[in-house]
Amino acid sequence: MYHDIGIWFLLLSLFLPRVSLLFWWLNGNLPYNTTPLVADFFGAVFVPRILILVYIHQNQGVSEWFWIHFVALLIAWTCNYFSWKKYFNV
Repeated sequence: MYHDIGIWFLLLSLFLPRVSLLFWWLNGNLPYNTTPLVADFFGAVFVPRILILVYIHQNQGVSEWFWIHFVALLIAWTCNYFSWKKYFNV
C-alpha cells in the first residue's frame, strides 16, 4: 500500500533527521508506519537515519528517495567513523 510522505519531510530529514522527526511528531504528521512506539522512540534518539529509511521503505518501497537517504546515511556514518578514528588515534 502506497502512502505519500511530504516532500518537506524528505528534504529536511536529509540534513536534520532528528529535528525533522521531532517537528513532524509534534505536529502529528509522522509518515504512516507499522513500527511499535518504543522502536519509534529509540530509533529517533539513537539511529534516526535508519528510522527514516524504514518509514520510506514502508511507504514508498525502494524508491529514489530511499537510495538518496541511504547514500546520506553512508556519508554521515563514514565521516563520523573517520572523525572518531582521528580523535582517538586508532
